[in-house]
Amino acid sequence: MEQQNKDWLKLDNAAKIYPATSSKRSPAQFRFCVTLNSPVKLKILQQAWEKILNRCPYFQVHLRRGFFWYYLQRHQKIPPIELMEPIPTFQHTHKTAHLIRISVRESTIALDFSHIITDGNGGMRFLLALIYEYLRLDGIQIGKVQGIPQPDEKPASSEFEDEHLKFFSGNIPKPEVLSSAFHIAGKLFSHNNFRMISGKIPLDQFLKLSRQNQVSTTEYLTALYIFSLMKIYHQESTIKKPKNSIIRLEIPVNMRKFHPSKTMRNFSLFVSPEIDLKLGEFTFDEILKSVHHSMQIQINSKELGKQVSRNVGGELNPFVRIIPLIFKDIYLAGLHNKLGKKCHSGVLSNLGPIIIPEEAKPFIKSFDVIMVPNHTLKKCCSVLSFGNDLIINFSSVIESRELERLFFTKLVENGISVSVKEV
Repeated sequence: MEQQNKDWLKLDNAAKIYPATSSKRSPAQFRFCVTLNSPVKLKILQQAWEKILNRCPYFQVHLRRGFFWYYLQRHQKIPPIELMEPIPTFQHTHKTAHLIRISVRESTIALDFSHIITDGNGGMRFLLALIYEYLRLDGIQIGKVQGIPQPDEKPASSEFEDEHLKFFSGNIPKPEVLSSAFHIAGKLFSHNNFRMISGKIPLDQFLKLSRQNQVSTTEYLTALYIFSLMKIYHQESTIKKPKNSIIRLEIPVNMRKFHPSKTMRNFSLFVSPEIDLKLGEFTFDEILKSVHHSMQIQINSKELGKQVSRNVGGELNPFVRIIPLIFKDIYLAGLHNKLGKKCHSGVLSNLGPIIIPEEAKPFIKSFDVIMVPNHTLKKCCSVLSFGNDLIINFSSVIESRELERLFFTKLVENGISVSVKEV
């Protein structure tokens, strides 16, 4: 499959960390949903599912363990269509488990992805390819959409590419190691599932607010998330002062914006805006200005290239290459904890606007996204917009709803209409 004629594929550079760090309690996965304006026709969906999955063989895979590295093996079976559960419970319980799952309930189709095979951009493009083909098979005329895989075309080699390797330059310095960050406390749920609190707000209202402050949607939401975490930090300080005073968020960045690419695999890095509460109390406006300028500096191909230098440089290191996988797993798990989970207080991932062709609009009601949180950060936030709806979903493995309450209350105080529901 690697050269479109093999049935195996190397993990991309970003994916190499996930087999060593994901677990039943903290799986590296996410879900995209689309809700139609009429009930799903299972027979037609099955046809579309088989066509699109065969068109994208890099997703019809399972994880295999080699002596030095993991790799992806083409799966002989098509994943069955299942009954959708409100919260993803996608777990790899056996050696040949699929890394993608499809489920349906009434008018909603859900795709669950392991981060081992793709990122948010690749996953959404795959979902759109599936939905457009479903509509075509149902008699709707949907033309070719740029950037979306077409069922009658062979997959291009560029769709398989590990763009991190192409982006790598050995002359770029590595980024500085970040200090440990504040993590909210809270009682974990006894089961492995999690709770989601979803907010829906009018996009036009929010865009007006962010433009008045001369910041982007992601910058405003990031500042609001940090502001809410700061309030919780002070609440916890009345009982016991938290160990770490830095509140820092991980904000994924789609690198296709800097390096045009057709890859359907992982091609995202991240930036890390922060505040240090040792400096004193921050107003929301101060946080917003800090986040804006920090992200403007960090979201730069040269700055982001430092992460590639660290990640790919480690992979290509001759000494690392000859270490058996059993020891790589231990090393990568520790590295991920040191450079990732310990360094961030939360994650906010904004997929951005979902744009669909005019001929598809009468048949599609809404889109949704769910990130599965890990047990170190405890909560994460995923965002997308469709039409005039901005969807903000908080996933949580702890019982406390205080972060979500503070976040959405602040939006209401700023004049935004918010509709909240719990799943």
